[in-house]
Amino acid sequence: MFATVLHNLTSPVNVGTIVRSHVAFGGAEVVFVGLDKPWRFKKNTQAFSRRLERLCEITYLQNDDELFTWCGDRKYSPIAVEISPTARLLAEFTFPERPALIVGHEGRGLSEAFLDQCDDAVVIPQFGDAACLNVGISAAIAMYEFRRIAPGMRNITRNKFSVPSERRVASP
Repeated sequence: MFATVLHNLTSPVNVGTIVRSHVAFGGAEVVFVGLDKPWRFKKNTQAFSRRLERLCEITYLQNDDELFTWCGDRKYSPIAVEISPTARLLAEFTFPERPALIVGHEGRGLSEAFLDQCDDAVVIPQFGDAACLNVGISAAIAMYEFRRIAPGMRNITRNKFSVPSERRVASP
């Protein structure tokens, strides 16, 4: 079980992509931190989330202190996904049983002070000339790496994974 934490994200495309990945990889809660008001899943976000936010338990927290209290209360280990010299390589990281995978703002990322409060930080190595990956892509890679060692993949029917009818989201 894992939670996905979106720390000060502002892009509807990124939020939609992360929510869709969160549902695809079987995440539990989605947490928004640092927003003045709850995220509104409008057309731009839903184009990428495919309205899967309807299947998520969504929590809104005002600040970092609330986030770390929330993690402690729910027995989640806060794990930052961030480019940092102190972060551990994702492929070599042993995940805790209940990680809260935290991704930061599209431009600023997560501060060193924030990283110091996390149980750990992981970095996705890069080999080409791009300075960084998109936050939605980074979140999906981290979710995949956590779930890669866990059994329970759904069956495949033609070109899609089978989803129980009670979990399907109607198309708009």
